[in-house]
Amino acid sequence: MGSSVDRDDFTEAEARRFDERLQTSLAMLQTLLRQPGFGSGEPSLGAELETYIADGDGRVLPINRQLMAALQDPQLQLELNRFNIEYNLTPLPLAGSPLQALERQLCQALARLQKAAAAYQGQIIPIGILPTLRRDDLGPRAMTDLPRYRALERALKRLRGEDFDVEIHGVDSVHVSSAHVVLEGANTSFQVHLRVTPTRYAETFNTVQLVTPLVLALAANSPLFLQRRLWDETRIALFPQSVDCRAHGRGRWQQPSRVAFGQGWMRRSAWELFAEAVALHPPLIPRNSDTPPEAWCPGEDAPPLAELRLHMSTIWSWNRAVYDPVDGGHLRVEIRSLPAGPTAQDMVANTALMLGLVLGMRDDVERWVSAIPFRYAEHNFYRAARAGLDACLLWPHRQHHRLVEVPVVELLERLLPYAWSGLRAAGVTDADVGRYLAVIEERLATRTSGARWQRRMLAQFEQRGVQRLEACRLVVQRYCEAVATNQPVAHWSTEV
Repeated sequence: MGSSVDRDDFTEAEARRFDERLQTSLAMLQTLLRQPGFGSGEPSLGAELETYIADGDGRVLPINRQLMAALQDPQLQLELNRFNIEYNLTPLPLAGSPLQALERQLCQALARLQKAAAAYQGQIIPIGILPTLRRDDLGPRAMTDLPRYRALERALKRLRGEDFDVEIHGVDSVHVSSAHVVLEGANTSFQVHLRVTPTRYAETFNTVQLVTPLVLALAANSPLFLQRRLWDETRIALFPQSVDCRAHGRGRWQQPSRVAFGQGWMRRSAWELFAEAVALHPPLIPRNSDTPPEAWCPGEDAPPLAELRLHMSTIWSWNRAVYDPVDGGHLRVEIRSLPAGPTAQDMVANTALMLGLVLGMRDDVERWVSAIPFRYAEHNFYRAARAGLDACLLWPHRQHHRLVEVPVVELLERLLPYAWSGLRAAGVTDADVGRYLAVIEERLATRTSGARWQRRMLAQFEQRGVQRLEACRLVVQRYCEAVATNQPVAHWSTEV
């Protein structure tokens, strides 16, 4: 998002100018959002898939540049670490059969990447965190050498003033520090974009926030980090700590993390989220565009607002507001908490569940959010990440105005009809809805997620006397074999 970054060092004068342009951009965005018809258009669906690149033994393989050079595909993007790569899928209209089209795109992208990786004796693995990842894979040479990432690391380190420190407790515990931001590159995700009209943005975004914990619990696929058994979706604990630039213990107010669930329910306009991001977080990469925002006049094509878009790209909220000048200018919600994998079919099923619940529940979202204070929605998010399918979430009682704890599986089974009705009302065909929500129903019936499958397989190998690192390698081997079938994870065998 925003202007390209072609260098990693900036002057104080450039930083001041960038701050001024952020304020100008906010004022312009406010004007845009008040224009009748701005951002109108049919809802559409987009996605970004991040993956690991590994060798035949499941060890990370730092060849993302080689794959980019081999494929020459503008939809590919280099990720922070050299053993990760990202594919940006082509947006699709929501009406019709977008889910099957999305699965076809994913399968085609994965097949092209697999073929390119095979030339280097490598493989592509869509998974939240690779179980075989080792501490020495996350050294200073792990980072992709691009000006953007150098500038990002330099700014984060300057603000923090000390090493990045990660501590996570689950069945096992891990405590690791790094002088670099490469710990962040252990996370890979499947990010979903939903185009939303400005008039429906607040209710849509609030509904996304409300249902994210439910979908995350079922989609979890990251139970291991450095061979330790941690959260079902360990990314949610790892990512914020790996880039935490806040200065601690210095007697001043504590800024919120740049990786956060949010600061509260939205009230009226998407502008609130952009203004909040500018107010709470100092710019990391003050790269000023060639065209200043004040050069735009109302009535012209949508302005780039490059500085604001670049700033938003350095704030990694689990659900993030996106402004895009394409197609006359529009807004999207970017859903960032879902992990990569296991299969294309699973990722699309997660998408169907998320979007279906959002579209099916947003007309009544005021009633929901009035019954759930935001801090309890945030509480649900971290509970879901930690416990996955065993999570109990706080939810309004159906007959009384109070919150009760409800097992997430029971809650999903109760709310699944909303997903069906929401997708159908958006014009998604019954065949499309049925194919992917059936995958969700099977996962609920079998109490299976990618995280649960990995945990079960690891336990079985260790019960046979296999040491942890080798057991993780065998889990990855079986995982890759199953991914190649594109059969949903609920169908995968756990026999060793």
